[in-house]
Amino acid sequence: MKICLSLLPQLGALLAFAVGTTSCVQTWPADREFEARGSFIEESDSAEEAPSAEDKLTQIPAEPHFKQLHYHRAIDPACLRAPSGPYRVGPGDKLDIEVAENLDTRRVTKVMPDGMLYYDVADGINVKGMSTREISAALATQLKDEYVGPVVSVNVANADSQRFWLLGQINSPGAYPIQKPTTVIDAISQGGGLPSFDENNEARNSEAADLKRSILIRNSHLIPVNFDALIREGDMSQNVYIQPGDYLFIPSLAARSIYVLGEVVTPGPVFFEEGVTLRTAVAAAGGFDSNAVKSKALILRGGIRDPKVAVVNIDAVMQGNEPDLLLEGGDLVWVPRTVWTKLREYAEAVLITAGQAVAIQESITFIGGEGRTGVTIPVRGEN
Repeated sequence: MKICLSLLPQLGALLAFAVGTTSCVQTWPADREFEARGSFIEESDSAEEAPSAEDKLTQIPAEPHFKQLHYHRAIDPACLRAPSGPYRVGPGDKLDIEVAENLDTRRVTKVMPDGMLYYDVADGINVKGMSTREISAALATQLKDEYVGPVVSVNVANADSQRFWLLGQINSPGAYPIQKPTTVIDAISQGGGLPSFDENNEARNSEAADLKRSILIRNSHLIPVNFDALIREGDMSQNVYIQPGDYLFIPSLAARSIYVLGEVVTPGPVFFEEGVTLRTAVAAAGGFDSNAVKSKALILRGGIRDPKVAVVNIDAVMQGNEPDLLLEGGDLVWVPRTVWTKLREYAEAVLITAGQAVAIQESITFIGGEGRTGVTIPVRGEN
């Protein structure tokens, strides 16, 4: 499945990672109002058409029947060790280059998007993945006809290729370069820290960070950092080192839209209000598309470490054959494209996909952004 996410231009291209099925999902700032559950119950002027007591019972929204899941995986000890080895240059990096004893040769040169570096009279060199020492040797070889025994000094002036994403309830969300070993705490500090909030009134403060739902995604996998233990309790066993391409998201505790994703006409967030039900949320998302597997939809609730999941036959709910279901702010409704078989594995994959979608959406809102710059995240996964 491809999920097309609406971003501000400055958010840039995000990482690609595996998860779901095969369609195109677009999300942008929530702008769809919807009626409460009563809007789907047509009132009749005829006493003969009035709903029976049994019909009225089925119209009373019920609580979803949840199954508790636990994803308490241990952090790989390697994640807690500082990266070793030389810096590897990539596209966008700026290098400070100089031929020794030739002051007029010093210049800052940017590595091109294709990894090529052009300096002085040297032919272009593909330096992607090379260390500064290796680049120095390569340049010295190419410049030996121009200079006598050239010794070329190469230093990283600006490390733009090795970046991580820091989004959500951060004072300065965005993409940040990794110029030295950087832990999660270092990364949050680099982004200006968390917005201040009143701990005694945290649940009502729109700036309060939801540490239980915070996530760190690396190469399409969830790194099981317990942000609550790390930030509130100072548990340094959770303070992993950031790697290039990491995606760190700290959501808002108060600003919780309901997300309807997957095989619906207009996937994305819908406003939360008291009395929102499964039917109204799906209707706000435009209903189903032709590929929807409506009999095995999911409602996911709670943090990514201890989520609850309910398997729902949305078609039966929409037809009135099963009671409508009450939703809460922060709930995720997922309509699959295929008939999955392994609930635990599938739910985790959905959580990672949705986590990224919610991260981008809430970050746009957090920085006051609008617009629909298209970014495509290929998503594929197992049933």
